[in-house]
Amino acid sequence: MKILIALLLSVSLFAQGREKQAIDITTLKHPVKPALWKIEGKDLEKPSYLFGTIHLGDPRVTTLHPDAEKAFIASDHFYAEIDLDPAKQMALSAKLMRQDDKTLSDSIGPDLAKKLNKALQAINPALSIQPFEPMKTWVIGVTMPTLGMQLSGKKALDAVLYERAQKENKTVGALETADSQLKIFDDLTEAEQVSVLESTLESLAKEKKAGKDSMKELLNLYLTEDVPEIGKFLTKMMKETNPEDQDLSDRLMKTLLDDRNITMTETIAKALADTPGKAHFFAVGAAHYTGATAIQALLTKKGYTISPVFK
Repeated sequence: MKILIALLLSVSLFAQGREKQAIDITTLKHPVKPALWKIEGKDLEKPSYLFGTIHLGDPRVTTLHPDAEKAFIASDHFYAEIDLDPAKQMALSAKLMRQDDKTLSDSIGPDLAKKLNKALQAINPALSIQPFEPMKTWVIGVTMPTLGMQLSGKKALDAVLYERAQKENKTVGALETADSQLKIFDDLTEAEQVSVLESTLESLAKEKKAGKDSMKELLNLYLTEDVPEIGKFLTKMMKETNPEDQDLSDRLMKTLLDDRNITMTETIAKALADTPGKAHFFAVGAAHYTGATAIQALLTKKGYTISPVFK
């Protein structure tokens, strides 16, 4: 399921009711408009901000829109989804390894292993299944769609902002734990994890045949489109990726978005209440600002005033 990695994106472009105009993606220096909402009201003495990220590295993404740049500079505290400290990220690697005394090939079988090898070599001829043999099945399933971009070595927007925040002496924090994110996939049965990998490989093969690249499409949407369009695209991807197991898709959508939105909103509200005199910059993936459980909607229900920072 390609959506599993792509899920956490965001953008903001054309104001409602404005006719869309053609944009040359190659000439952009940053997103056309900021994926940014201002938080005010209740007892807040300063405005805080919700910012939508994309978990990919691209100079047009990591260069913030001027409005987002101003909000970031003005903020005292920075929050990512999870703790992005490099040492803690490295410590997570052990939790991505299998605990069932099997290899990846043992679990997925020879036919799917052959398909995986073919897909890996299509990304880079030097790649093979061998380095992934000790890993849990879901890890490679959710990694495949962005593996090519990851191999470029460019840091994702979230990591770039985290490092900037530290250098600028901002307090850094996280809205959830890495363990809670991993648990979403660890709770899948092995058969479900195999299904995730299989459907991802099938989707990638169809894309290649059609000359498409969904990750590039998502990147372009982040650069040029508004949040509802991102949500529509992701929903369409999910439905098309695993139509044979809609129950699994629906459960993952709920746990990846709805449940986490509620949890992250509670953490955001607590941070705002604990330090109302400080400006906070909350950076999470774009999809968390779409749908009925969008974070900005949940904060509004808690009495905050949320307004988009669009010109």
